[in-house]
Amino acid sequence: MTSVTDFAGPTTSTQDDHAPPASNRRAGLALLPVTWAVLAVLILAPVAYVLVASVLSEPTDLGSGFDFSAVHEVFATSHMLKLLGETIVFALVVATLTTVIGTALAWTTTRLQMRGSRLREVLCLGSLFVAPFVTAVAWIWLATPQTGVINRYLHDAHIPGWLQPNILTAGGMVFVLVTHYVPYAYLFISAAMRGLDPTLEEASLVNGRNIFSTTLRISIPMLRPSILSSALFVAILSMGEFTVPSILGQGGAFQPLSVDVYKALYGDVQNIPLGAAISAELLITCLVGLYLYQRTIRSSARYVSVSGRGHRSSRISVNRKTAAVVWVLTIGYGLVAFVVPFAALVLMSLSKYLAPSIGDMHLSFANLWNTIDTTEVRTATIHSVVLAVVVPIVCIVIGLAIVYLSDRLRMPTSGAMVYIATAPLALPGLVMGMGILLLFIRTPLYLTLPIIGIGLVSISVTHAVRLISNGFHQIDPTLEEASLVCGASRLRTVWSVLLPLIRPSVFSAFTLIFVLALRELNVPVVLYAPDSNVLSVVAWNYSESALTKAASVGVLQVVVMFVGMGLLRLVLNPDRKKDS
Repeated sequence: MTSVTDFAGPTTSTQDDHAPPASNRRAGLALLPVTWAVLAVLILAPVAYVLVASVLSEPTDLGSGFDFSAVHEVFATSHMLKLLGETIVFALVVATLTTVIGTALAWTTTRLQMRGSRLREVLCLGSLFVAPFVTAVAWIWLATPQTGVINRYLHDAHIPGWLQPNILTAGGMVFVLVTHYVPYAYLFISAAMRGLDPTLEEASLVNGRNIFSTTLRISIPMLRPSILSSALFVAILSMGEFTVPSILGQGGAFQPLSVDVYKALYGDVQNIPLGAAISAELLITCLVGLYLYQRTIRSSARYVSVSGRGHRSSRISVNRKTAAVVWVLTIGYGLVAFVVPFAALVLMSLSKYLAPSIGDMHLSFANLWNTIDTTEVRTATIHSVVLAVVVPIVCIVIGLAIVYLSDRLRMPTSGAMVYIATAPLALPGLVMGMGILLLFIRTPLYLTLPIIGIGLVSISVTHAVRLISNGFHQIDPTLEEASLVCGASRLRTVWSVLLPLIRPSVFSAFTLIFVLALRELNVPVVLYAPDSNVLSVVAWNYSESALTKAASVGVLQVVVMFVGMGLLRLVLNPDRKKDS
């Protein structure tokens, strides 16, 4: 079994004993250095600058000399080391809970013979379309002690205070992040589950094992690389997420290192060296985690099942009682993760002032309109849409070049190129944003919309590479060779033969990056200026002073996402067949 979600990057064609044809080498000679230069600017230089800036007396000036005071404070003081340990524990707790829930949901959707799998999948993925800090804003209104809507209803029902939810705690942070990251775990693991050969599970069932024993002893071991990929990915996302802890930790709850990076940049006293040193610490921690992951999956070959690619898809039949339990749990998760917080956002956006009772909120569409019908929000919407369209296009072009050089032309160093392109999966977005900021701070791009686009491309190109690589592996190269033999150029072959065949992969990459570019905050919040605002930054700024306005912008984001995805499906139409 080959895992399509291997965290280290997509599986590339192995170099055989024969050198690539001379025509391939000539075709790649021009493209290879250009692609390397692009990756150097997008990934290598920002990461290197973060490491170097942490030991400079003036991080924006490479000739300013060395100053190790910030590094000493971060790496050698008990307070910061304790905070690093707490941050790692926090990230591991989020990753563990997320992966367990995501695995369970993926198993019920892909392995059980039940009706309504499409609806259950929508419930599993709903929270993907709402930024995590916007979800946190909704839960502040719902589950704040004494003033939360849920708390007031529970109080009126004479439920003791210790049984009432309190979102303003470390547990509340974990809850919000888990509900937000479960879709990532679901996508990682469900893709691998669909590729499992079901004959081993069937053999286990025939020999008397029940469903759950079969899953634990057969399915889970074969999915170990994908499960570890999911856990590491979510842990890294959690370590770099500063918005939810910033909002929910204002009352003195635990705040991870990522919050200190943001405060170093935008606190009362700006301290860029400290922010760079903490970013370097997060970067090193994530790279160590990636190394440990690679060591762990080296022995995963013993769990590989040997089967042809054409094995039949089979699902496990369940009785009505089991099906009812699955439906109840899935609907419960969907309500808690997406439906309830999004409904709360809508109600908040329709109210000028928050109240602990819905009946006291004086709901009106005028309140929503007054927030979004402003110059700031209109401009941010235009900027967000432009970036959400341009960034996927740029990522797909870069991804096509990288995968074509590696998978088809098999150029020297192309394998290393693939792994560098997928490296941002192992890097917190806030760290990449810091690197881009320091790299371009003395250029005309500083605090402009293009630099935000560069930052978004740097963290999103990995998704294009992974998805396009999966599409390439399903296409027989002889089709392209036939086109070349008939006299077509390589460019025409790629455009007329290859792209139509990988249309579903291109559509998936475009859609995913479109959503992430609209919703991403960790990179834009470091790179924006008042005249280059985007919706996520506007919502974040409102969340510090006006929750109802933050909710209005959050609702607008979701609407723009769904309208955009509908238009993308009409324009790209991944199911359209190319006329023969």
